[in-house]
Amino acid sequence: MHKQIISKAVGIDLGTTNSAVAVMALSDAELVIHSDARTRRETTPSCVWKDPRSQQKIVGPKAFQRIGTIPEPIRSIKRSMGKQITVQLGDESVTPEEVSALILREMKRQIEEDVARFTTETSTWVVERAIVTVPAYFDQPQIEATRKAAELAGLQVLELLHEPTAAASYYCWQNQVRNGVFLVYDFGGGTFDVSILRCIEGAFEVLGISGNNRLGGDDIDTALAEGLRQRLASEGYEMELDPLHDSEDRYRFDKLKLLAEGVKKALSTEDEFILRSQSYLQDKSGMPVTIDMPFERGEIEDLIRPIVERTLPYCHHALELAHQKAGVTLADVDAIILAGGSTHIPLVREMVRQAFCSDPAITEPRAHCSQPVYKKVDTIVALGAAIRAAAISGLVIYNAERSIKVSFRGIGSTAARQATIGGRVEALNPQVDLTDGYIRLRINELGYEDEQNLKSGGSFGFTRVPLQSGSENVLTFDIFSGNSKHLATVTRSLFQSQDALRPTGGSSGTASLSKALYLEVSREGKAHRKELIAALTTLPASKDDVFYHPGDTTRLRLPLYQQKKMIKEIVIDQLPALTRGTPVNFTIAVDELAGITVKGNVGTTTFESNIEPPPQRTAPTPAEVQQLEETFRQALQQLPTDKQRYIEEQRKKARASYEAARQRGDIEQAIHDFEELEELAARIEQPAPTRLEPPLEVLENIVSACLQLNHYIDSLQDQHTIVGQKHNAEELNKAINSHFVEGKRAFASGDQATYGNTLVALDAIRDHLSMLYYNVMSDQDSRSETEIAESMVKGTLEEIEHIEQLIIGRQRSDLSSELVLLKSQAQASARDVQSNPQLVQSRLRQVLTRLQQIKNMLRGSSDDSGKGKLVDDHTA
Repeated sequence: MHKQIISKAVGIDLGTTNSAVAVMALSDAELVIHSDARTRRETTPSCVWKDPRSQQKIVGPKAFQRIGTIPEPIRSIKRSMGKQITVQLGDESVTPEEVSALILREMKRQIEEDVARFTTETSTWVVERAIVTVPAYFDQPQIEATRKAAELAGLQVLELLHEPTAAASYYCWQNQVRNGVFLVYDFGGGTFDVSILRCIEGAFEVLGISGNNRLGGDDIDTALAEGLRQRLASEGYEMELDPLHDSEDRYRFDKLKLLAEGVKKALSTEDEFILRSQSYLQDKSGMPVTIDMPFERGEIEDLIRPIVERTLPYCHHALELAHQKAGVTLADVDAIILAGGSTHIPLVREMVRQAFCSDPAITEPRAHCSQPVYKKVDTIVALGAAIRAAAISGLVIYNAERSIKVSFRGIGSTAARQATIGGRVEALNPQVDLTDGYIRLRINELGYEDEQNLKSGGSFGFTRVPLQSGSENVLTFDIFSGNSKHLATVTRSLFQSQDALRPTGGSSGTASLSKALYLEVSREGKAHRKELIAALTTLPASKDDVFYHPGDTTRLRLPLYQQKKMIKEIVIDQLPALTRGTPVNFTIAVDELAGITVKGNVGTTTFESNIEPPPQRTAPTPAEVQQLEETFRQALQQLPTDKQRYIEEQRKKARASYEAARQRGDIEQAIHDFEELEELAARIEQPAPTRLEPPLEVLENIVSACLQLNHYIDSLQDQHTIVGQKHNAEELNKAINSHFVEGKRAFASGDQATYGNTLVALDAIRDHLSMLYYNVMSDQDSRSETEIAESMVKGTLEEIEHIEQLIIGRQRSDLSSELVLLKSQAQASARDVQSNPQLVQSRLRQVLTRLQQIKNMLRGSSDDSGKGKLVDDHTA
């Protein structure tokens, strides 16, 4: 009797608050979701705690029960995925990926209990492959972190599936729907997602995505806890808490959140609820807090409503994208599918219904449904991921020695009377040779047998395989080497039934890029972000492009952005001297798991890079916030009234969240909200007319100074001896005017680089003429030491002002801080002109020497002070 090991891919919903795991049974006609043997609960709290005594790391309900205690458990880690930070788990520092890996490992352990029930005398079941879901609006670093977490948990990741797509897969499977347009409203514990999906013959296409990675049930619980805190404070308890900066206050507020969560759940099914709690909490003075408070549903709905309202503009944005991509509008939507625990709240469902579902009282076009679909919202994502796993991953079977692996395509049930059986055979033991090998198929009950050679890569495909109607067909496969040595035997079942449901996860790829990828390049001297791969592109995807070396640098910068956020700056360093226009060949590839790689070459130098999470951004300055407000004010005026309304609503909500986070010192949330405002502004901002710096009058003033000096020196040539080569005023005039013409042309065309180069070239001419003038006049200088010192102060400050404009023209902000210091030194010297003019002259000569060095840097390099240059893009 042969024995074998069977691997069937599972679906895991790695949630902010709760996680769940499911698998399709052997026949692919029934879903199995793990539930707790004692509580029958189908979700597990995404909470991790380390027992200080046993050092055991605990995941789930027991960890959740430790909230409000010391050491505190880790929860809502999903909001930190993709960040280069560590969090404290007991006495050790761990990364968000490591915490998520612990949760995923627990999901793996749980579903192993369920598949163990499939085990027979001849077959042992294992869990090693999974589809893990991610929010549709996750950034690439967050997706990459999720993949790493799954690998750390010992799982082979087949796909990182968007949560709304998973929810739609379950809806279509459950209702036997194979065609339609769906709006999936996924309001979970920590994230909000909305996707517009079109299903054609069971295959999904993503038409529009939007959302917020820091908006969910956690925010609702926080708002309710704050309301509870205020009520307790009004009753005389000392409850002025600072949970961000005081650990004791954080424990108090965590306990309030747990109480608030209980109120929220109770009022999701009841109109009234009395919260009673004694000695569970102490205020800041140490007094036990006794709670006996009545709550009404309408009362907490007033607190929840602003958070729910914030989700609606994202839905409009997703619909706008669907219309741009496929002409799909809300009137084309067949069903609105709810997902996520926050949709248990009646107010959420009602607000979605009012905003998008059909209503006889409303004449504007709405979705075809009269109510959103509210079914299995806690587990719909995991169930859908399991359906998708069955649709794309088939079945993997090993022989007992794990020397042979057979991967079968397709699902385990069919309504057809004849089947096509395909797959691939792999040798896992290097001593096993499959060259010229073959495979034999037997169905003993039917007396059927067929045989074929293994094709390239070990693939095989049997067609028109007869099946017994209405029963389980056991298919036996024998694998032989090229010399007819028997290597392994595996069996699989194929169920034939007229009622067989085909999983509607679709066999084609559903992975898509949620946000566009850009490369920052130089176009006519200006930094420009060029789109490389568009949003909603089906993955895998790649793009080849050619850029050009800008010249005068040994260091190139290739900053890669996703929307407004830089996710990687690739630096090509220590390049040989290359001429301007040398091709820079560039390829970017995004795989099915959203992993990004970049490679290419410039001359003989090659480069390749995987994209890692970027460093944490710093908090925006008040000036940045004010500038963004001005951008909004101008851009909103250009929008149609209907779009203007929901954009402005989204802006107000994000700005209010930003201000609240800033006031309570929550920098992480403030940065997130500001980045949302930036992305929103980028969506609506119209291209502004090019404005080069410094203004054109600076160029005109330098030209005027050069021409005047040149004329004056020419007029003195006959009266004074000019050291060096004879001054050729006519040739210099030609050079000055030539630079002037080139500078005006660059300014008119928006070519910042050429404009800056022209300013520097003219400044060099001005310096040359100034030196000639000084040589002519120094012999006749009859001024006192004090007068010379005063003149030097004035001249030095004018020179600093002049260099300020050159720095702006060259875009060398790295030199600005030193110039400020030199300016303060010159201004300080002015105070000693009368008392010690010689000391002033000595100090100012040092300042002038450094100013000349700065000017030489500006003339000799436009290399961004060692930072490198952007590649040139010649795209029109």
